[in-house]
Amino acid sequence: MAIHPALESVGHLFGSNLIFRVPRYQRYYAWDSEQIADFLNDLELCCKARGAGQRREHFFGGLVTVRVLVDGSSRQNMEVIDGQQRLASFSMLAAQLRNTALKLATEVNDTAADSPRDFLLKFAETLKQKFERYQDKIKLQVVEIDRLELSKPDKTFYKHLIEGRNPTPDRQSHKLLKQAWDRIGEKLTELVQAAGTDVAKAEALSRVETVMEDDWILIHMVTDTNAEAYRLFQVLNDRGTGLTEGELLRARLLGVLDGAATASQMQIVEETWDKILAASPDVVEQQLRAIYASMTGKRAGKTTLLDEFLTTIFSEQDTHPMTANAVKKLVAKVEQLHEETKRLAKLQEGEWPFPSSTKVTAWDRSRLGLLINELKHTNCMPLLLAATKLPEKHFSETVQMLERFMFRYKIISEAHIGSATTVYHEQAVEIRKDAGKYKVSILTKKLQTLLDKSAKDALFRSRLQEVMYQREITNKPLKYFLITLENYLPWYRKGATGVPKCLNKMQVFDPSATTVEHVYPENAAPADASLAPLLDTLGNLTLLGSSDNDAAGNKPFAAKKAIFDKSPLVLNQEIAKNGSWTDSVVKARQKDLEDVALKVFRLK
Repeated sequence: MAIHPALESVGHLFGSNLIFRVPRYQRYYAWDSEQIADFLNDLELCCKARGAGQRREHFFGGLVTVRVLVDGSSRQNMEVIDGQQRLASFSMLAAQLRNTALKLATEVNDTAADSPRDFLLKFAETLKQKFERYQDKIKLQVVEIDRLELSKPDKTFYKHLIEGRNPTPDRQSHKLLKQAWDRIGEKLTELVQAAGTDVAKAEALSRVETVMEDDWILIHMVTDTNAEAYRLFQVLNDRGTGLTEGELLRARLLGVLDGAATASQMQIVEETWDKILAASPDVVEQQLRAIYASMTGKRAGKTTLLDEFLTTIFSEQDTHPMTANAVKKLVAKVEQLHEETKRLAKLQEGEWPFPSSTKVTAWDRSRLGLLINELKHTNCMPLLLAATKLPEKHFSETVQMLERFMFRYKIISEAHIGSATTVYHEQAVEIRKDAGKYKVSILTKKLQTLLDKSAKDALFRSRLQEVMYQREITNKPLKYFLITLENYLPWYRKGATGVPKCLNKMQVFDPSATTVEHVYPENAAPADASLAPLLDTLGNLTLLGSSDNDAAGNKPFAAKKAIFDKSPLVLNQEIAKNGSWTDSVVKARQKDLEDVALKVFRLK
């Protein structure tokens, strides 16, 4: 790999014959308020040092470019592979420095002997020629060229911004550019206002230029081919300089497509990746990992997601030369990836991924929310994503199986999730092979085998006896357990034959509007010494709506009994049949709930 590194100041970088161009496949401007604040803090510290007659050097890291010679010109176009954020911020600082100098030139007393007006005007013109416009000589003509050109979506907005046209942002990167531009302008205004005389104000602006000229340093790494630059770019970012796997994947695919794909295909890929990367970086990474596992049946390594995606999912990118057929396949796969992320985004929110229909009930759809939002089970995402390709009823069966399995296997029995995850991944691949022929019974059998091995009845019962109402941590799993028992209790009372079945799907619980109620109250008056040790056990807990919970409060059982009797919940109606609430009643109810759970939380 031919790399030509050089340690250069920002001033020297822009003061040479280099013109910087950000290719279309690079990510857009992404510095947020925190990064701009750090940038301006660095500026302030360096300016204070200069004001004290000292020099405070600041290193801004590496800049990776590809050299592109221009026929008939002395300039060199440098394709920016890594360093766009810094270059754009340097350029905006120079442009705002020019604007501040021009504004100050209109405000100073130009009749004073030491008036800095002429200096400020010449200073502003020098900044423009150095950082914004390069005068090239081509065929006996002087042509002005933009020093920095951002990638297509930001190009015009950025140009209008530094030219003072006050453009309106219409995408996130534009908003970030405008935010950076405004904050840089405010900081320069602060520096000027902090100075006393006109001369001191001009000197403050001059110090900013001196800092950029001499004190801000980068390592400029120049390569001669895109392939070399990309390899260097990937190595640098693998070492933690800031790009996400999604952004690196986007850059790689657009890089290999550039020159091989049509303009229309490039636009499709660019716009599709914009949509894929619209979520926060951590969410995008979660989605890419889930999709990879769902498609391949394997978990991507912590540091190898990019390479594994390229070699397994987007293998066409390694085609040399890139054929029209390979391009077509890559474009289609990027579009498929977007569809997968859209479905996955719904699943991650516990939102039903199918259009409204009469094939399943609202109760069926609510089980997905219980699985994701109440039980917080995310390991099954690759399987759920694949299962969206099944008929809706089969998807619903899968969800109900997973929530009951998860509760018994992981939450209560605390079995290691690795074995279950392996099943999830392998069955996701099987579903994708032929969703029309896939039998959900295969998944049922495999998960029940895990229950029989690691969540046997004796263990499950003993662990249920340890379940207690918690005051310091969430009771979501406990609430889920009581909701699920209520749903399946009529089936159990009728003999519990066959697969667990909800007989009343008209009753749909909203967990946020449902509370866990102590039958023997938390602050009983008078206290019962025999019931106090059983206060937080399952046998003493039930469900109430928020209004009933308020009505019940800390009332004794005799007063609560009428509320339980009128409740639509079978759990509460059964409680109301007791003449009194004693320790023996609580213990008997505890055992009964355990018996119900042993039947309900089985898959076959």
